[in-house]
Amino acid sequence: MTVSALICDDLPEERANLIRSLRVYEQTHNVELQLETASDGTELLSMWKPLRWDVIFLDIYMPRLNGIDAARKLRRQDTNCEIIFVTSSRKHGLEGYELRALDYLTKPISQQDVDSALDWFFRKREEKRPELTVKTAEGEERIFLRDIRFIESRGHTCDIHAVDRVVNVRRSINEFASGFGDALFRCHKSFLLNLSHVARLEKNRFFMDDGGSVPISGAKLSESKSALLIWRAEMK
Repeated sequence: MTVSALICDDLPEERANLIRSLRVYEQTHNVELQLETASDGTELLSMWKPLRWDVIFLDIYMPRLNGIDAARKLRRQDTNCEIIFVTSSRKHGLEGYELRALDYLTKPISQQDVDSALDWFFRKREEKRPELTVKTAEGEERIFLRDIRFIESRGHTCDIHAVDRVVNVRRSINEFASGFGDALFRCHKSFLLNLSHVARLEKNRFFMDDGGSVPISGAKLSESKSALLIWRAEMK
């Protein structure tokens, strides 16, 4: 299991200490942590893009833009990423509640504190991640919605193009369309796609973040342009 995390703290030694604790957790819990760092809230916001981080360890007391204000700006763009505040004081509990913070780590941070916070993060992550279970020739497979780039209909079967594999299932595309509601966009009678994996739209095709592309039917072209613009506006 791979998790992307950002450590945002203005003190290099604090970032280094937290990185060490996260690496210990990684080695003892069979997970892969992709770590990035930022020195304050302004740098965090400049680095942000949709789906870049699963969790942010965010110091509260920083120059330029403190952690509370950075989290408030971030939440206008990103409601999915978990925030774990790192602080020397718990007096910001109300703001943390309003910003849907997952946890607080009080400095100095112990390995047990980090382990407990990440254990809680993984429990919540499994509870809230939309997924589907499909039957394939090899048995049942679980696929998370955020990992699906697009679904392509092939007669009486569908190919689910996920970030790490393609899964063929005997199910109609209409079943997928009704099952996911607005989570996947119907841009063609034979295609459903996840707008979070779209890099750009050119002429009558969506170009995906892996370099592939998905056709847009003539009847859906105007709606496709609007859907992408609305989605990007919501992410800003």
